[in-house]
Amino acid sequence: MRHVLVILVLLSPVSARAQAGPTADLHLSFAAYAAGLNVINLRAGVQMNPAGYRVAVEFQTAGVFGAIIHAQSESIAAGAWQGAGVAPTRFYSYGTVRGIPHRTQIDFEAGRPVIKIMEPPTDEERDPVSPAQLHDTIDTISAMADLVHHVILAGQCDGHVTTFDGRRLSEITVHRVGQEVLTREERSIFAGPALRCDFVGRQIGGFVHDVDRAELEKPQLGSAWLAPALPGGPPMPVRMTFHTRFFGDATMYLTGAAPGPLP
Repeated sequence: MRHVLVILVLLSPVSARAQAGPTADLHLSFAAYAAGLNVINLRAGVQMNPAGYRVAVEFQTAGVFGAIIHAQSESIAAGAWQGAGVAPTRFYSYGTVRGIPHRTQIDFEAGRPVIKIMEPPTDEERDPVSPAQLHDTIDTISAMADLVHHVILAGQCDGHVTTFDGRRLSEITVHRVGQEVLTREERSIFAGPALRCDFVGRQIGGFVHDVDRAELEKPQLGSAWLAPALPGGPPMPVRMTFHTRFFGDATMYLTGAAPGPLP
């Protein structure tokens, strides 16, 4: 699921910044469904200016799935532009999973992620991520900004990033498919033509010992469609499909979009 969140956040401000100029200030809301049930609700707020970016994401499980596996989190990432890429400064996240508090803070020093807070701590049952593996990695939300510059320069949604969340190392690849027409759905505020971008996410480090390694390494496939969510507005994610180990195939719909920060 973490790969889906990364792609969702990285795609939304890409087009907003490309069309709205050097600044952007917007918020989006989404709801994901699996087997006809609402399983996830998510909101994202994006602030960007010529110097850098700040992105906030609120996530929580919902419905029957949320009653079984209750999880909620709020995450914030900030950084500066650096050439065609990004220079993250800090990633901070806090929340609960099954009633257990989680808190993570990663500061970036000399271009490398340094864990300042990790609660609960990483235990010996997980493979450590070596300093060599952390080379050229960024946090899961700043991954958005890395693809922002690539999309602006190349005019495509094609890109590749390696992310580190303090425990797991992952790689995500996105490529452009083309224009498609989305039919009207009661769960979404959008219907019409949209640009489809497919993505693949795969864990490559920080594996838990008592879980099937082949299952953890299995690529997570998905698609995202981008189009103006508001009349005359810039393209944003309006629909996504993806697969997870928790509830199988799911579709995430855009349920709200407006200028300004998160309410």
